[in-house]
Amino acid sequence: MLKIDIFARKKLDSFTVFASLPDMGRVGGLVSSFLASNTESKHIATIVSNHKPWVTIKDGVIGTAKDSYKIYFSDREKLMILTGDVQPEDHRELLELCNTFLDFCSSVGKVRRIYTAGGSLNELVTGEPRVVSVITKPELRKVLDSSKIDILGSEFTTITWFNGLILGVASERNIEGIGFYGEISDKSLPQPLAAKSIVKAFAKIENLSISTKPFDVQYEEVLDHIEKNKGIKKLDQ
Repeated sequence: MLKIDIFARKKLDSFTVFASLPDMGRVGGLVSSFLASNTESKHIATIVSNHKPWVTIKDGVIGTAKDSYKIYFSDREKLMILTGDVQPEDHRELLELCNTFLDFCSSVGKVRRIYTAGGSLNELVTGEPRVVSVITKPELRKVLDSSKIDILGSEFTTITWFNGLILGVASERNIEGIGFYGEISDKSLPQPLAAKSIVKAFAKIENLSISTKPFDVQYEEVLDHIEKNKGIKKLDQ
């Protein structure tokens, strides 16, 4: 079973949740980690994974391998955030993570709405990445329409792993949810501009004031990385 370490107890009438993990282009992880760092939030709990079927080695010394998922809470925004560096590899652990996190949310109070985020591959993307969305109930269409955010079309029929499953598990618990998926053209590199578009969409719906300028710095770092790799490849040739 997953273990949860709680550092600060919270009790509220209601609050909002944003939970996403790295996926293609690391979009989900970029969004949740950005929100954790830019909403005056505090680290209140950590979910620790089961032991992995391998060990770590540092300076020749063996250590146990575990993943951790950090939970933050912003008192100012009444926003709970789940973020992490990886996705669970095992589907059973993935489902357990979703339920463990939502059980913790329920112990704090009523979840008003849960959001998640990820990447959506579109190799023809140019300019500012578009955000497409999914919802857990038809009534939420008006929320997206009022913010001019498109609903995901029929070209996709499934959303895999945490950034999709969390909405399904939430829906079974009668928690309404919205998933944001930023279009990316390259899934092998981090895509901060897609994450930026998602944060802007989320902030618009929730009427939050969040500067997205740090994503521009991340984008410049990605470009620098690409240029450096080009130079290495030319030397190799």
